[in-house]
Amino acid sequence: GQAVLLVLSVLCVPSVFLEPPVAGQILRSSSRWRRANSGLEEMFPGDLERECYEERCSQEEAAEIFHSQEKTLEFWFRYISLNPCETNPCLNRGICTMDRGDFTCLCLPKYRGKTCESEVLECVYKNGGCQQYCRDLPGGAGVQCDCADGYKLEADGRSCSAAVAFPCGVQQEEWRFRRFEWVNVTMETDYNSTGMTELTANTSWERGPPQDLGGGSWEPRIVGGHLERRGGSPWQVLVRRSDGFGFCGGALVSDRWVISAAHCFQEGAADHVTIGDLDKKRPDEDEQLIKIQKIILHPHFHSFTFDSDIALLFLARPALRGPTATPVCLPDTHLSSYLLRDQNYGVVTGWGSTHYLRRSSRFLRRVSVPVVSHSDCTSSTEQVITDNMFCAGFLDGTKDSCSGDSGGPFVVNYRETWFLTGVVSWGEKCAAKGKYGVYTRLGNFLTWIRDTMTHEEQLEAQDPMNNQHLSGTERPVLTVTQDPVNNQDLSGTERPALMVTQDPVNNQDLSGTDSPVQTVTQDPINNQDLMGTETPVLMVTQDLMKNRDVTGTRRLDLVGTES
Repeated sequence: GQAVLLVLSVLCVPSVFLEPPVAGQILRSSSRWRRANSGLEEMFPGDLERECYEERCSQEEAAEIFHSQEKTLEFWFRYISLNPCETNPCLNRGICTMDRGDFTCLCLPKYRGKTCESEVLECVYKNGGCQQYCRDLPGGAGVQCDCADGYKLEADGRSCSAAVAFPCGVQQEEWRFRRFEWVNVTMETDYNSTGMTELTANTSWERGPPQDLGGGSWEPRIVGGHLERRGGSPWQVLVRRSDGFGFCGGALVSDRWVISAAHCFQEGAADHVTIGDLDKKRPDEDEQLIKIQKIILHPHFHSFTFDSDIALLFLARPALRGPTATPVCLPDTHLSSYLLRDQNYGVVTGWGSTHYLRRSSRFLRRVSVPVVSHSDCTSSTEQVITDNMFCAGFLDGTKDSCSGDSGGPFVVNYRETWFLTGVVSWGEKCAAKGKYGVYTRLGNFLTWIRDTMTHEEQLEAQDPMNNQHLSGTERPVLTVTQDPVNNQDLSGTERPALMVTQDPVNNQDLSGTDSPVQTVTQDPINNQDLMGTETPVLMVTQDLMKNRDVTGTRRLDLVGTES
């Protein structure tokens, strides 16, 4: 009987266990979320970021924020259904935030897109991904890539490929020495002495991988540099006098144009250039000698501060491109600045001295030096450093350009192409401790360079009398178009040239100006007056008022001397 009563009691008592869905709902509603500001929360007004994103909020708290039942419900149903930021969908270190039930990625400056998936292309950042030239499109729409002369833009819109046999800025590294023999040779030195015995080399060439030249014990001329190999700097030019004396360097930038330093031509002695020159005392294989038709100094060149120390040389005939004669590429303004960043390395080449007041090198040498910040540059010297200059080198004095390197190129390699970014200008001695070499900042003169080259080529094309290539014994016109009084470019202007006019018969000055100008108008071969004839005139101009030696503070290669 008792067993029956027990069974009936159990059947009559309600079950103490709930169905699983009901039990889960009770457990969820009873769970408590940790509140970051639980102690002071009531002291602050409702804030969506603090209440619902930094913490877990309730529908009541959401209503206090939105003050609208419709907006509160819209937010609440999205809020409780999904939180994408729990598994961060943002790429490239983007930060995920919730906004009205949807997520937003806060992207780093160089990325964009819903999930920061797209890289923002700007020229200031990695050159916009362009191999050569880069231009920012309006409105932040991206960049437009372009290529230097002799290249074409590839289908990807970024890469450049060669469109000619010898495009600018490419070293012909397949050349090397095949044999290298030492012989004793007696020849004239740069000091025009009676002669001395020196070591030289007989060479021949074959194609193959490049290698350093073995043997020999030359003293380095570019301080701390190395001997350049054949084809290593095919844009290097040596500027020479009529007697063959080489006194300044230059860079071939097109078939008929060379860029050099303006201070090299204050003496008016330049006659021709040699291209493909390694040994400046003996003709090299494939070396080209080309007369200088015209010299154009920058109109703002200052002979004391060496500001705007840049000049253009117009050759009498085009250079023949080959492994040892290839122009260096000109950058655009942005690329020039990009390549001259602090501590970015460039290469300088030349035949300059190894130490201050030493004689120049017989063989072409190269040195790699880092660009120095403008502040470090100005603090290292009491001389004026303008925005048209930059410094490069080492404070310990181990590497530098030197006297005789003036006008030579400062080039930087960017993505397998060499660009001209500077011109050797001046320095305080050579590789002196605590001092840097100073270079002309080419990027500031790109417009003048391109406009001048175009203007002179158009003038020659319009004048059939001058539209010819002179060679052999004919001497092309050598003109320094510089107003020594107003320091202006006289080329292609209506300003009467101040540096013309001397009567070779009566030996009288016909200029009618106070500027002391020395002009020679004489055929050096036939020794006759060239006025009124079709014989090309050799015009040499010199500003005698500014013909002063600035040794020790400025680099100046005087005609007939070499430090």
